[in-house]
Formats: sequence, structure tokens, C-alpha cells
Amino acid sequence: MAAALRCDDGEHILFSDGARHLQLAIIAGSVLDGPVRLRYSLAGFRGVEAKALTLNRLCHLRRRHAFAKSLYPPETRAPRYAMMLRAWDGAKAGASQREIAVALFGETAVRRDWEAGFLRTRVQRLIRGAQALIGGGYRRLLR
Repeated sequence: MAAALRCDDGEHILFSDGARHLQLAIIAGSVLDGPVRLRYSLAGFRGVEAKALTLNRLCHLRRRHAFAKSLYPPETRAPRYAMMLRAWDGAKAGASQREIAVALFGETAVRRDWEAGFLRTRVQRLIRGAQALIGGGYRRLLR
């Protein structure tokens, strides 16, 4: 699937197969007006790896008409982010830290390890991490 969106800062093209996405920002001209010639600009070394990866993804998509799974490695921190958001949701719903720990780690683990403080500390770190993401840290993930 491909979609084009015109907004204040130009156009954006989004290619997606549902699981993987590739977004291009059009800074001059319009793809909505007909065929265009794409020009890709790499300047300096800051962020060059991410830009080169995007270019590799685009080239593969053009050649194979499909996304390369190898160019979209899984986010290794995704399970932690999910736990952070679950802990945050529990805290906002009024659950105690122990109740959150039970939901995340199970009753048996909490019964066994709660008094040692390990799970309590882990829940506190998860909630603090979620607060940091919600407070603007999520932008770092989008880079």
C-alpha cells in the first residue's frame, strides 16, 4: 500500500505492508502531480546510518516490490516498553505497586519475591520509565 499526504511542511509518502513502513518526506515538488525524479541527499555524518538504511529499504522495495524483513530488525526493547505502559496504565487506574507486579509477573513470583524488594523496585522503574516516555522521551524512539 502507498499513500501520499500533503501538509504544511510539504508532502509525505507512506509505503506499508501492515507490519513494516517506509516514509519519505518530499521537500520540493509534488508526487501528486505525476511522475517525479527522486533525489536523495546525504550531508555530513550525523544520522547517516539511519538515512542510508532508509535508502536501502527504498531500493529493495523498488527492486522486489516487497519489504526486506532483514532491513527491519525487531525492536529489542519493545517488551520493556509494553511493560512500562502496562505499569503506567495500572498506576493511573489506582492499582497498588503490588497489584501491578501481580499483573506483570504473576502471583507466584510476587508471593515469593515481594518482600526482597526486587519486584517493587522493578515496578517503580517501569512507572518512571513510562513517565519519561510520556513526558517527551518517546521522540527519541522516533528518530
